[in-house]
Amino acid sequence: MDVALPSARPTADISTFRLGRHGGPNESDLAFRERLYSLIGAIVVAGGHVEAAMKRLILLLKGDEGGFSVVDKTWTDLHKLLVTQSRRSIPQAAALAEVLKWGDDHDLKRRRDDAVHASWWNWDGVGVIRSRFFRKQDGANIVGSFEGLEEDARLLFEYAQKLDVLLGADWPQARLPRQSS
Repeated sequence: MDVALPSARPTADISTFRLGRHGGPNESDLAFRERLYSLIGAIVVAGGHVEAAMKRLILLLKGDEGGFSVVDKTWTDLHKLLVTQSRRSIPQAAALAEVLKWGDDHDLKRRRDDAVHASWWNWDGVGVIRSRFFRKQDGANIVGSFEGLEEDARLLFEYAQKLDVLLGADWPQARLPRQSS
């Protein structure tokens, strides 16, 4: 590995490096990226499903009229609003508190954030590594695996489903027709 350190930088933090390959990407890099991007995409889609489920629940439980713009909030703020709802005297309170605890116990926000807010090392032969830059902290490299990313996506989709179940029949649904295999 060649490392070029410009004289303008007195120190080097590997999490901030720009990673490349002499001659550009090869076939194995492209295959690695296809698998990596597919899993990151699944995490992003699952995270979107979670946020949409949170918004639906907030609108339903608060009795708010209007679309999602009424609850245009970050995951953190949506979670706080749901925690508040889980402490009210409403029929769904205990179930909502249990689902929120399940999400916290599985550290789902961090899993989503570590995929979405990372700079991925998208080159074969270096492992499943990402550089993550947290607020008010130095960067860090996170070493993972494809299996770990699969688990992240699976858990996020499961969380979205658990949140959606709390809506019962009180939120509109659309169902596509069955398809033959």
